[in-house]
Amino acid sequence: MLKNLWIMRHGLAENKFESDFTRALSEVGKKQAESVAKQLIQNEKSLPKKMLVSPFKRTQETANVVHSFLGLSEPFENEELLVHFADPKILGDFLITSGHEELIVISHMPIVAELCQYIQPGCDIYGFQTAQVVKFEFDLDGVASMEKIYLAD
Repeated sequence: MLKNLWIMRHGLAENKFESDFTRALSEVGKKQAESVAKQLIQNEKSLPKKMLVSPFKRTQETANVVHSFLGLSEPFENEELLVHFADPKILGDFLITSGHEELIVISHMPIVAELCQYIQPGCDIYGFQTAQVVKFEFDLDGVASMEKIYLAD
């Protein structure tokens, strides 16, 4: 049963790219991802154990940074449902029923904000800064509440 879910937007991407799918993370984006990962380590009692990531290059590169800092034992997994044009209801139900207890997902706008609104109805998050993380905690009845927001320095 899902206990904690961290939803992260990728770090700042490069301005020049051939396709949205291959758009790389910028140097600033790498530093943003590092900053947020360090904050998680400093402030969280428990850290994510599993990571699911959009297949786009900038999310993959963000995941590499975060995964390295968090020292996760399992490699992260690509998840096609985490693309920016996905259905937040299908994605939310998939994550909630995934069987993972401590899960971080790395994706894009607008799906990250829409997912927050689906996970916690009435949530007032309508946008994410680059590399922003929102943590949700689930009670024993599976009801989510937003616990913390992390922003890159």
